[in-house]
Amino acid sequence: MLPGLVSPSVSVPVADGAPLLGTWQSVVLVDLNRDNPHRSVRLSFLRG
Repeated sequence: MLPGLVSPSVSVPVADGAPLLGTWQSVVLVDLNRDNPHRSVRLSFLRG
């Protein structure tokens, strides 16, 4: 159910080192799993 509300991944275009987000857009990390205190975030950059 949760992936239907919160996407587990996101693609954000970047130009000149800055994310191309709209005025009211942001990237938010949501973690609802309290059982595991260790987290990791993977960032991948594709040149295009």
